[in-house]
Amino acid sequence: MKLQKVLAEKKETQRLYTIESGASLRTAAKKMIGIGADYLMVREKDQNPAEFLGILTKVDIIKSLCMEHSDPDKDTVDDFMTRRMIVANVCDDVEYVMNVMVRHNISHLPIIEGKNIAGVISRNDILSELNVERDIELQWLADYSGTSPKTTVY
Repeated sequence: MKLQKVLAEKKETQRLYTIESGASLRTAAKKMIGIGADYLMVREKDQNPAEFLGILTKVDIIKSLCMEHSDPDKDTVDDFMTRRMIVANVCDDVEYVMNVMVRHNISHLPIIEGKNIAGVISRNDILSELNVERDIELQWLADYSGTSPKTTVY
C-alpha cells in the first residue's frame, strides 16, 4: 500500500497546521490544543508561498518543559523544532515509511507530492490504515474459506 492511500483516507480531516518562526512555545501549545493537532509546521514569517523551516510536535514541547531553565513564554518554536526533517513521498510504501518512523523515533512525517507538502501523517494514521487492510484481508479469507473471522480485542 502507498502513502497516497493513507493521505486520501485522511483528506477529509487533513489540514496543514502551521505557526510562524519566532512564536513562543506557549503560543504553539495553545494553538495545538485549540485545533486538536499534535504538530505544527514552522514557516518563515511573511513568506509566500510558505517556506517551512521545521516541524514542532507535542513531544518537542514536553522535552522543552523538562529543560532546567525552561520558560514557555520566552522559548521559541525555533529552539525546539526539528530542522532536519525526514520526509516521505506519496508514492512510498507504507510499511517502509513505518519502519523509518520507528527507526528514527518520528511521530509525525511530512509527505511530499512534487515540490509541495501534501500533508503530515502520524504513526497512528499508518497503524489505523494497516489495521483496516488487515481486517479486509481477514474478511476475504473468511469468506473464501467459509468460516467466520476471529476478532481479537486489544
